[in-house]
Amino acid sequence: MHSWLDMSRPGTVDISNILSVCRVGDALDLTLLKEMFGYFIGENRRRMIAATEAVDAQDRNTLQQLAHTIRGSAAILGAGYLRDLAGAIECDAVAGDLQQLRDAVSAMDHEFSRVRTTLREAHPDAWSD
Repeated sequence: MHSWLDMSRPGTVDISNILSVCRVGDALDLTLLKEMFGYFIGENRRRMIAATEAVDAQDRNTLQQLAHTIRGSAAILGAGYLRDLAGAIECDAVAGDLQQLRDAVSAMDHEFSRVRTTLREAHPDAWSD
């Protein structure tokens, strides 16, 4: 994987942009925040499963597309380390070593679990599982 990436710390999430979108005046719209978290978690849970299946099937193009989508989703949410892991997979998907890609997908899935835990702990009132 690429050593040039400036990865954030594992498990960290900067949701300040999401929180600003979910504010109405001084109040936080918990319904909207819950919807945004739910969409992020649901879609990326599906993508993580699909990424594992793609690497196991040696479907490099699908893996690259999934990693690209996960990278964008993580960037919007403020999950920098997840974004960077997905970006590295996106760059390496076409020509990278399959075992390294499997390991990278596993690491990305693990980081996704950390992000979910961070979100749940930071805003339990906006959480549904």
